Amino acid sequence: MAAVPIDTKTLNSWEDAFQHPIPVVQRLEKRLRADVEENREKLRTLVGSSYRDLLGTAGRIIEMDGQMSEVEATLGDIGLKCNTRVLETIGRNMEGLRRYHASKVTEDYSFASQLSVLQGCHAVISRLLRHSGSSLLAAKVLVIARLLHKALASSASPAPLVDSLRNKLAARRAKLLKYIDLTFANPHPEKAALVESMHAFCLATSSTPTDVLRHFHHVRSETISNKLRHADNVQTAITEPMKLLISTLQDTQAIFPRRLGIALETSKAQPLLQDPSILELAELQLDIHGRWVAEDIRQFTSRPRHDQLQRSDAEAMLRSWAVEAMKSFLSGLQHALGPEKDLAALVQIRRELLELWLSSLQPTSTSEAADVLNDLRNVLTGRIADAMRDQASSLRLVSQKVSYTISHWQAGVTNPRVKLWDLPTAIADLSNGIVQETQSILDRCHGRSKLVHNVLDVFEEWVHSVLEAQATIKKMREMRWDEDPDDIADEILPEPPQVLLSNQDPKILETRLEESVSDAFRHLRQDLSQMEQTLSDEPQSGEKAVYLLRVLRELRQRMPRLGVALASSFSVSLHESSVEATCRRLLAVSVCDGPISTFHESVRQYLGQPHAPAKELWEGNPPLPVQPSPAVFIFMRALMGNMSNAGHDLWNSSTVRALKLYLVDTRTNGLLEAANTPTLVEIPLTNGHTPVDAHEEVQTEGGALDDDENNGTTESQQASDVASPVTGSAVRPQESFLQLLFDVFYLHSALQTKVEGLLANTDQHETIIAELSTKGDIDKAAQQRLQKGAVDYWKKSYLLFALLA
Repeated sequence: MAAVPIDTKTLNSWEDAFQHPIPVVQRLEKRLRADVEENREKLRTLVGSSYRDLLGTAGRIIEMDGQMSEVEATLGDIGLKCNTRVLETIGRNMEGLRRYHASKVTEDYSFASQLSVLQGCHAVISRLLRHSGSSLLAAKVLVIARLLHKALASSASPAPLVDSLRNKLAARRAKLLKYIDLTFANPHPEKAALVESMHAFCLATSSTPTDVLRHFHHVRSETISNKLRHADNVQTAITEPMKLLISTLQDTQAIFPRRLGIALETSKAQPLLQDPSILELAELQLDIHGRWVAEDIRQFTSRPRHDQLQRSDAEAMLRSWAVEAMKSFLSGLQHALGPEKDLAALVQIRRELLELWLSSLQPTSTSEAADVLNDLRNVLTGRIADAMRDQASSLRLVSQKVSYTISHWQAGVTNPRVKLWDLPTAIADLSNGIVQETQSILDRCHGRSKLVHNVLDVFEEWVHSVLEAQATIKKMREMRWDEDPDDIADEILPEPPQVLLSNQDPKILETRLEESVSDAFRHLRQDLSQMEQTLSDEPQSGEKAVYLLRVLRELRQRMPRLGVALASSFSVSLHESSVEATCRRLLAVSVCDGPISTFHESVRQYLGQPHAPAKELWEGNPPLPVQPSPAVFIFMRALMGNMSNAGHDLWNSSTVRALKLYLVDTRTNGLLEAANTPTLVEIPLTNGHTPVDAHEEVQTEGGALDDDENNGTTESQQASDVASPVTGSAVRPQESFLQLLFDVFYLHSALQTKVEGLLANTDQHETIIAELSTKGDIDKAAQQRLQKGAVDYWKKSYLLFALLA
């Protein structure tokens, strides 16, 4: 067991230590020696530290002695300078220093607060404009922002943010002015909103009431011009500018100068920053930043010149603007109505505009209102008349269509002839009865081919446009303008609106329409005259003449729908152009040339024979012919065939008269020539007859209209050959001249025409009778018998040749 160490505190003497075992005493020794050594080191350290402290204390005592000397010197100096004046100076300097430090803090706070309020102003203006808020409140905030920016920009070292806020402020001002202009341009604003916008314009631009009125009129003028210039719907685009013009006149009289002056005067009642509407703006945070805003800004009060504009000046400016605005409106009205061609729309626009203007008249309106009404009437009536003139001028499309067809004519292809009963074999649609088939038969009967229908379609459109114009004029006459018993227009205008608008204007339009239609007829006559000059020189002139005659006939038949006056004017135009006479002459030439040349050849042949044809059928004492020669019948039959092939619808009285006149001229010349030829032709005999080929065809000089004409010519040639036997017996020409004279009387009965109640071509008839009577030695009695017999025979046979009857 290990020995317990000895606790030195329990030992009373050194002898007590040896009472313990040796090892314990030895350990006690070692411990005591270690403690002695440790204490020796501590003592050495303590002595050295105390010495250093003593040296330091001595140094501080020396330093304190020096400081005490300085304090004594300072106290002595203070005692010398310590008086009332010096103390007051020191106090003032201390107060100035305190204020300097306080001003630096205040300036920083003021700059930060004003910058915050300025940024809030931008936010407020943007919100108000974005949500269609009060323009007056936005203008007040703009004025505050402008003052704040000026104050911030005038500081010694403005921040870069201030310059950027200046640009934003300019942008907000531009948007505010645009917002105000939109309110000015509104045709139906409330008076309170309009006055508020004008007040806002005054604050935003520092303008006087005169400037506001001038700008208001400028915006309204630009709006009116733009609406008239850029119009999708013409009717809306015209009535809205008129409403805006009338609204401008009424708003100006109601607002300037009194109502606007009252509004401007209210802005002088209190500073802007004390306005309740400004204090309520949360974005500005005036409850926090208000006391740091500069005093001059907090006390700023707008002072517009509310009494600068007098009523007389406002009325003068309104009159001046009204004149210029009405000129601009009338000019824009003409431009906007230019593309409009619908007469119904034009009449509706006229009614709406005139009703707007008449309803805007007031008891105080002057004679200028009547002048404006006359200007509106002139513009609207002129545009309607121009639209009618454009519609009437479309008649020229008819002549262009006809001219194109004639210039591109192809024989047998352009206008092929279709027989009356040559109907299509396909089963027709009979759902509507036989109307379609009946119309087809009528079209064939009257020669209404596809080409004619093409022209008629164009003409029908023109007729419809003219009828529409007439219906429009009638509708204008039926309009009522004096239904309101309290209407004051009757007191202002020189004549009642009913007389001006429902009597005078329709009468003007009716006259203009007749003039336009007459001009259209004149242009049509000129075009027809040009076609007439080239028609006779072109090939297939007969077919072209038939086509043109049918077109003119159909046009003439449809013209009475426009009234007696216009139909008569159309007939006069056609008569003056002489195109119908030319077409009839060309038709007569194409129909008659083949048969008449064959007839003349037949007459020359039987005049050269020793015996008259069919002499055995002569009657009386002495025997005289009682019927025409076969050559006449063949001639008439061929002529009827050509006329029928040309078309039964062509042979009205005028065309038949032209045909007869042409036949009389050619007949007279041809018969006189035949009568002067030798009366006997030596022809070799074959069993007493001339060689005849019954199937020989003879080509006529003038050509024929188709194969049927050639057939008629062949028959004439065959009859001439049959009627021309030649024998070697003696010549007896009197018989042939008797037969020829009977033929002349018969043809005269068939071809005689009347002009103004008198028989035409009498001189030519007497000339040929005298010539034949002299050649054949025929006395007066024989002539009378022949003439009476020819007239009686024509009465019996005229139905065979009904187209000439």
